Amino acid sequence: MSHNKIKVGGQSPNVSGNITVSMNNLSDVDTTGVANSNYLIYNSTNSQFEPGSPSPLTPQIIFIGKGESSNYSGSGASGVTTSDDIEFYDSSVVNNISNATVTSASNWVSSITLPAGSYRLLAVAGLELSASSGLLEYRWHDGTNAIGTTGNAGYTDDRVGNPCVVLVEPTANTTYTVRITTATSVTALASQTSRQSQRGYIVIEQV
Repeated sequence: MSHNKIKVGGQSPNVSGNITVSMNNLSDVDTTGVANSNYLIYNSTNSQFEPGSPSPLTPQIIFIGKGESSNYSGSGASGVTTSDDIEFYDSSVVNNISNATVTSASNWVSSITLPAGSYRLLAVAGLELSASSGLLEYRWHDGTNAIGTTGNAGYTDDRVGNPCVVLVEPTANTTYTVRITTATSVTALASQTSRQSQRGYIVIEQV
């Protein structure tokens, strides 16, 4: 009969000319063993879409700073004035970014090196100040260049938390640090206690 001349996915039209095609009628789909909540996942070995559960995605992040207590005077920082890099404390850094490296000594992180890609960098610093009029400002640096927004901290703990943030897209391995850009009445390095380790942190996300 004329209504059977055309087939789709091996299925012929009915007497009204309608064709019903299920997923399994497609030549590159095999729904054998399909279960609730399955996705169709491509198998390059047999060039078929097959049922399966997606692999869980691990967030691509670096997280530094869990609120542990350690005096900043014991860090490897060279100082606490303009152009000095700030270090961040963490005894168990989370680093899920492939080929990224975190440089640290005695659990004080001094820099992060990221491979080519796109990343959002955020840092909060909490160095101690010796006067209520004091001010600490800092920015991300990719060597000599200051990049992104300026973070700052004041004399009291409730004035710690204004981050420096930047979106970077390195084309090759690039090392990033958080560097002081303004330092007014910052407590001397030898007298710094634990505010930086307890309140300072870094979050880097691959985007």
